[in-house]
Amino acid sequence: MKRFITAIFCLFLLNVSAQETKFKSFYKANKDKTTFSINLSSSFAGKFFDDEDDAEIKNLIKKSSDFKLMIFDNEDDDIARDFKKFSRKNNLKTLVRAKEKGSKAEILFIEKDDFVREIIVRASGDGDKFVLLGIKTKLTKDELADIISSKTSD
Repeated sequence: MKRFITAIFCLFLLNVSAQETKFKSFYKANKDKTTFSINLSSSFAGKFFDDEDDAEIKNLIKKSSDFKLMIFDNEDDDIARDFKKFSRKNNLKTLVRAKEKGSKAEILFIEKDDFVREIIVRASGDGDKFVLLGIKTKLTKDELADIISSKTSD
């Protein structure tokens, strides 16, 4: 799972573009609290993986159109509370949740018309930072489960 998140994060540093998703509404409501934010297109992502790279990651990139990475100051847990309200309001479903020594990570998704349309990775630690990664995609739930299971078995 660490390799999956690292690979996705690296893709964010490639190209800036816009993303129109429900996740963007969360950003608009909280952008004054961000310390870093970037929108990226996945159009160049496939060029940075060679033939030996994982087929599931290539499938994710192929079926994704935009990425948004946001880092927030979360000194009083305001952003964490706002995101929790946002996730309930938009019926985000939890796919994976992990905790370790004060750090938390969660992968959520929004489903529409039998496809996973948005994937949101949430991470926070003992510090005051709150990281969100939004991915606009069109995967089936089975494809998403295959990606997650292949990364957790590494």
